[in-house]
Amino acid sequence: MLWFEPGGTANVRPVSPSFVCCMTFIGRLILIVSAALLATLLLVAAGAFVASERVTANIERARVSHMLGSLRAATEANLSIGLALDQISSLQARIERENAADAAIIAIDIFNAQERSVSRKSIYSTDRGSIGENVPWAWTERLANNTIWSVPGHGETVYITRFDNDLGLAGGIAITVSDSARDVRNERLLQDLAWHTGLIALGTIAVGIVLSLIFSHMITRPFRTATALLKGSEIPVSGEGMEHLAQQTRRNWDRMDVRLDTGLKQLEALDDAQ
Repeated sequence: MLWFEPGGTANVRPVSPSFVCCMTFIGRLILIVSAALLATLLLVAAGAFVASERVTANIERARVSHMLGSLRAATEANLSIGLALDQISSLQARIERENAADAAIIAIDIFNAQERSVSRKSIYSTDRGSIGENVPWAWTERLANNTIWSVPGHGETVYITRFDNDLGLAGGIAITVSDSARDVRNERLLQDLAWHTGLIALGTIAVGIVLSLIFSHMITRPFRTATALLKGSEIPVSGEGMEHLAQQTRRNWDRMDVRLDTGLKQLEALDDAQ
């Protein structure tokens, strides 16, 4: 900005209206970069948690499926030698050992379900009180399928498969697994993930601030150089950009100052001559 002192000397007022704008721009840039990085981090963390939940569920299903397969093989082996289901007393000891070995298992039931029989009674169970009782209908409605399926309950999941004798369907095996163990694992995982995500978020914000400051420094450097040139600093300039224009403007101001000083001296000489 050009202005004149009382003595008639032209000078440059060092105003920088872009300073506040520049700070606003830097603040907005930091906010945008940090928000983008945090959003990405949260998406990755959420994806990791969902994937971990799925892996935990698959591990539990694989463990129970292996146990069901082992119990089915043992049951069918005894049936194949002519024993009736209620004559295989070793199954009771077997399921009690399996139940004691896994704290997540609530109960194991082996029930009859022959195709011509209406009765669906529990023959062997780790819950002795349920032996001889009818099992839930949901356990038997898919016995025609030779697969392992699950029936969700209140805080528990029941995994069921069938077993056969020489005539076909003979019954089913149900393993009731508590959901609390899986929920505890997921809760612990969520806490660990939240803790590590928070630490990474702090680092991410710091990186975002540093990157934003570096970027803003790079894009505002021409303005700072132009301001310094207009103030009279001697800075080497190359190219035809803003710095070159500022240098030319400063030179024009200096030449104007010289002409003004010369004119003022001539006027003073005329006054002295009179």
